[in-house]
Amino acid sequence: MSALAERNAAGFPGFIFVGDHPAVDFANTLSTVLGPGTDHLRVWADVVDWLAQAGLSEESAALKVPAPRDAEALKSVVELRQSWKDELAEMVAGGKVSPRFVAQLNRFLAEGVFHETLVQSEDDQFHLERSTADLHGEKLALALLSRQMAHFLVTANLEYLHRCANTASCVLYFYDITKNHRRQWCSTAACGNRHKVAEFRKRHAKREA
Repeated sequence: MSALAERNAAGFPGFIFVGDHPAVDFANTLSTVLGPGTDHLRVWADVVDWLAQAGLSEESAALKVPAPRDAEALKSVVELRQSWKDELAEMVAGGKVSPRFVAQLNRFLAEGVFHETLVQSEDDQFHLERSTADLHGEKLALALLSRQMAHFLVTANLEYLHRCANTASCVLYFYDITKNHRRQWCSTAACGNRHKVAEFRKRHAKREA
């Protein structure tokens, strides 16, 4: 049975994809919206499954690590996640990304050596195909994740990076790509609905008083 099937069979919460960018969704693999301190990356197989579901890798075989190194590989990804969450918190507060974190990403990016090939289709259209990086295990995972974080920092308007307005019990982040950029909640079905219910109860209590 795959790790994903085992997770579902055990009733473990599914991965949360509300960030509207893989880099933000990666930070959200540590959440509290589904319970106190829900960590969605408990073993290395969870990392492999998350990368696949996030559309970042179809190379599950290349991502495998020997069983004795499972914990060590997981620790390296979890440490990167914590560093990234710290940077997201700083950016949301109006601060800057630290040079230390930029250097950390660059170290992982430097591992992912690849080349591009120009391909011509039958209708004389051209496109570039990138080779698979010659990496395996956690080095491949760290390179894939670092590439997404770097892409986010290069392309995102950080004014639209937010933490869910339910700051009392939710630690999820999202990148607001809505037309009017007025999104407040990680999910209207989750925290947004909770807020509406809470406000309704407050108004009802005032009327009774």
